Order: sequence, then structure tokens, then C-alpha cells
Amino acid sequence: MTSIRHLGHAGFAVEHAGLRLLIDPWFHPAFLDAWFPYPDNRHLLPEVLAGRWDFLYVSHVHEDHFDERLLAQLPRDTTVLVPRYRTRSLQRRLAALGFTRQVLLGHRETHRLGPDATATMLLDTSHKEDSGLLLDLGGLRFLDLNDCNPPLSDLPDGVDLLAAQYSGAMWYPNAYDYPPAVMAEKTAAVRAGLMDSLVRKVRLTGARSYLPSAGPACFLDPELDRFNDRERTIFPHWEDVAADFAAACPGTAVVRTAPGDTVPGDTVDGPVPPGRWLTDPAGYLADYRERRRGEWQAYHHGAAEPPTAAEVDAHFDRLRRLNRPLLADYRAGLALEAGGEAWRIPLGDLAARADLEDEPVDPAYTIRVPPRALRAVLDGRAGWEEALLSMRLALHRDPDVFDLTLLSLLRYGHRPAQTRRLVRERGARDETVRRDGLVLQRWCPHAGEDLSHALIADGVVECPRHHWRWSTETGACLSGGSLPLRVGPEPAASGPAPPTEPVPVPALSTEPAEGRIP
Repeated sequence: MTSIRHLGHAGFAVEHAGLRLLIDPWFHPAFLDAWFPYPDNRHLLPEVLAGRWDFLYVSHVHEDHFDERLLAQLPRDTTVLVPRYRTRSLQRRLAALGFTRQVLLGHRETHRLGPDATATMLLDTSHKEDSGLLLDLGGLRFLDLNDCNPPLSDLPDGVDLLAAQYSGAMWYPNAYDYPPAVMAEKTAAVRAGLMDSLVRKVRLTGARSYLPSAGPACFLDPELDRFNDRERTIFPHWEDVAADFAAACPGTAVVRTAPGDTVPGDTVDGPVPPGRWLTDPAGYLADYRERRRGEWQAYHHGAAEPPTAAEVDAHFDRLRRLNRPLLADYRAGLALEAGGEAWRIPLGDLAARADLEDEPVDPAYTIRVPPRALRAVLDGRAGWEEALLSMRLALHRDPDVFDLTLLSLLRYGHRPAQTRRLVRERGARDETVRRDGLVLQRWCPHAGEDLSHALIADGVVECPRHHWRWSTETGACLSGGSLPLRVGPEPAASGPAPPTEPVPVPALSTEPAEGRIP
């Protein structure tokens, strides 16, 4: 007998033939005490802590998956299935907590859990460090992608139950200071992109059933209440997008669960569970905020020491030194504002030389950060990615173009192995694919998605992951960012043999997708 119990968000407890596997359990606030699981799953915490677990799987280091306060209370002799990331940061953090029994799995590597049970790791093969897990359990195939985006060409098929993200988990666009009309347009584009990605995953895996998971979080701090708006943010609830999914995937059953609900192994269809979080979401959220008052208020406790110019300079000087390959040919700056103070920070050798020559670099990005959040970053209690995900920061950019180098520095600069890999991949990925009379680089220059599955129409190539768009004539980036694409006409038939044909993907739309920037 196999059972899959949803613990809320991306958490699951899986049982099969006496084996018990715990997946991404999240119960405590994340990202500067800003994110909370929705609906509240705290009532499940005692039994998770008291449970006997043969295996533990933590997909990646984001705090809504890597709940350190919970993990610190689990038995240390539990075997952990660990994605083999290039930085080893997840391995080290688990080892620091005492989890030394680790099974490291690379992309598409399989580990036998029991006589008729295996686990296969799937990695986001771009510069990001995310993972998903395919469980084969006595004939039942459960694919947990949480918020991971493996290459579409590497997704398994014949999946019985798919759990994957449908709601956003990013600060773009809602943390930016766009005018209302622009914000509405960009929010709608991101939500459409999320649904597009989900539908592709369902179709490629042949999923019989889909379980909405990995979001949305909710924001209990009243300062962040505007991000609970289900219509104006990238954080919809399933009921807000269910009709779109049903229209795109009419043959896929939806398993709607509340925290604690179990999906039995003999059928993966389930009813919509009743609950106040569905029938009275505003009242439910108000009560939830009051129940967890002490936790969201923890962010505001105590006086925050004001950051100094010397500390800010030292912080960015260290990032520059750690990430010289990333910044070697970079000429741009960052404007940072906190508590009435402002800093203009040149980044990269070219920017530094320009400043020395009295040619100041005008920052394209401005980040307005509360002193308390900046203090957490400077003290090492949070990274820039955690601070940005908290939605406590506000951003402005002019021109309104995604800067991959700057965002990579902020997100991964403290783990320079990631930024160095990004630099190597920019020049090393020369594999091509032939599509619609074109030869184009196979891997998206932004996040490494397999462009075998790109949409090509009306002179535009559109990436299926984050929907960057390029001209088929020039390779210039039309929307999303500024990185060009290598693309040209397919040579005559007498030329070299074409590469293996990509797996066909049913077309979702040929309409351009403006502004879908992650």
C-alpha cells in the first residue's frame, strides 16, 4: 500500500511497503519572518517530529524548503537524499546539523529505496540550484517538482501524480515600483507564464493527476499585507487559476488537498476539501495572523543598528573580490537606499575604472531596503536573495531591463562557484538545434532552458521557461533582458546532418508574451 500525505506547501510524507520518506517539510516563517505556509499546517508539526523516517529529501536551500528549525529536531541518523549541486552548500548545511548519512544524486541518477521503490533526482541544470524527485513506488510514479524547472527534454513520462508549482515565488514584479497599469500588465504576464510552464510539464510527463503545491505563501506581517492580494500579485490561490488549467489540460484530474490530507495509492483522484481557508479566506488570514503574532513580530524586535558606509563598502568589496570572473567586463552600478542614507556602488572593473576617470556610472537598479533588513544582510543572517524574497525591499530600474549579471551577483555572489559556472556556460554551450528552418543555440542564455521546446512564430523565438524573446533575424533580445541569442537560417540540405529531433510539445500559444521576466 502506498500513501502520499500532503503536509502543506511543498511538503509530503510518503509511505510505501514499510518505507517512510519525508519531503521538504516547512512549518516556520521564512525570509526575514515574512513568508508563512498557507493554509496553516502547524497542527502537523508534532507528528512530523515524532515520526520515524527512513529517508529525508530537501530539494534546495530556500527557507520554505530548508526549514532549519524543524530539521534541527529530526533524528540525525535519517538518510538524506541530497541533490549533487556544484557548490555543495546544501550538503554542508545538512552536515552541520548532524545529517552525515547522505546519498548524493546527480541529474537523473537513481537510488533504490527498497525492493520495489526507487528515487530519481532531477536538477535544474542552469546556474540555479533547484531539484525535483521522481518516486517509483510499486508501479505508482509520483513526480515532485516543487518549484524546480529541469530541462523540459529531461522530464520523465508515464507519471501518475505530479506535484508542481502554479503560484509565483519571486519578487518580480510586485516588489518593483511600477505604475498600476504597468504592474497589472506584468503581473498578468508572469501568471500566464507560470500556467504555461505548468501545462507543459503536465503534457510532457503525461500526468494522470496534478496536485497543486509549492505555493502560495502568505504574509502575516501587516506591513506586507498587500502581497496577499490574489488578483494583483503573482501569488494566486489554486481556485483563481483552476479554470485555466482545466481548459488546457481537460484530461488531467486535479487533487485538491488541505494540509494533512492523504492521496491513496489505488486512486489519485480526490475531492475538494472543505475549510475556512477556502470559504472565508479574509477571516481565516486574520485569525492566522493573530495565532502566529509572536513569530511575525520577531522581525521587528529590538533596535536595529544603523548600517554604516564602511560596512556597505566592505560588503560589496568582498562580493567584487569573490566574483571577479563575473564582473570582469561589467560596467554598471547599483544604487542602495536605507534609512535616509544612499550609496552609489560601482560594480566590476570597468565601472571602477570609469569612476576613477571621473566618468560616473549611473546605476540602472535602485534597491530601497529597510535598515533592519540591510543589517541582517551585512551581519550574514540573510543573503540578498532571502532579503529580496521577503518582499520587504523595493526596487526600481531604468531602463526596465533584467540585468542577469547584477542579479546573479546578489543571489549567488556569496557562493562564487555558481557565478563562475555561469560565466563558463556563457561561452561553452555551443550545442545547436534545428527548428522551423533555423539553427539556434540549444540552451537559453538566461537560465539554460532547452530551446528545443521554444515557441517560434512571426520572426520571434520565445523561451518556454521565462519567456524571453529574440529576433530570428538578428538574435537581438526583444523582451526579458539584454542577452542575445545565436540564431541563423538552416543551411542547405547538403550541409551537416541535423541533430536528433526534439520531443514535440503541443503548442500552447503563438501570441507574444511581453514582459515575462523572472
